[in-house]
Amino acid sequence: MYWHPYERERDTDPTFGIIGAERLSALDIVKLELARAKGALEFLKAKVGNDRMRALLADEIRQSADRTAEWVRASNGAWRSGVLELVVPGPSAKAFHGFFMAMMKEDRQSELRAAHPDHFMNVPLGQRAEVIENVGEDDIPWFIHLEFTQDAAKFSTTWDDSYPERLGAIIRNVDGVLIGSAMHEMKDAADGTHIRLTITLPQAAPEGLVRGHLEHFAVEFSTWTRHARSQAS
Repeated sequence: MYWHPYERERDTDPTFGIIGAERLSALDIVKLELARAKGALEFLKAKVGNDRMRALLADEIRQSADRTAEWVRASNGAWRSGVLELVVPGPSAKAFHGFFMAMMKEDRQSELRAAHPDHFMNVPLGQRAEVIENVGEDDIPWFIHLEFTQDAAKFSTTWDDSYPERLGAIIRNVDGVLIGSAMHEMKDAADGTHIRLTITLPQAAPEGLVRGHLEHFAVEFSTWTRHARSQAS
């Protein structure tokens, strides 16, 4: 797995820096690094472009497709799911759903890529999308095909009727094998906008992948809601 800048020991790292009258803690320095790293990665992803990205990651795409197909076979129809409840200070559920759908419809590549460092490619195609990302924060990227739907019969998990705004996706690998699903549900509450995010993967997949993708959701939807709030202000 790749080194991650949010290692636990950094919480108590005594390192600090001083620029004039400003004191920078270890966490401040990590945040500076993270901001620059995200900018550099976004620059490179935009420079490479979608077509060359597919070619560049061809070996990893093949490896992840073979691996996910094997997990499906070993699972024999069984699935593993997890849920993240993300609470953000806006925009409203309806406004965020509108932002998300407009971002996909208008193919706003900079916003699609910037939501998560693992977003190597995201190509909206109407009711479908082609995506290259590290599903579950896996160590290699997956090339996945998404089919957007609200048809409850296509999911192994159920919609929560208390969330009025929703969007779901059936997930297939590059060979067309059904490898999972995702549900995005939104509602307004007194403490903010609640976004309920569900990921389902084959039962035989490593257990950590479900937790990893819930963390992936936390990053990308936090970023997208910040973008939506900034556009509304």
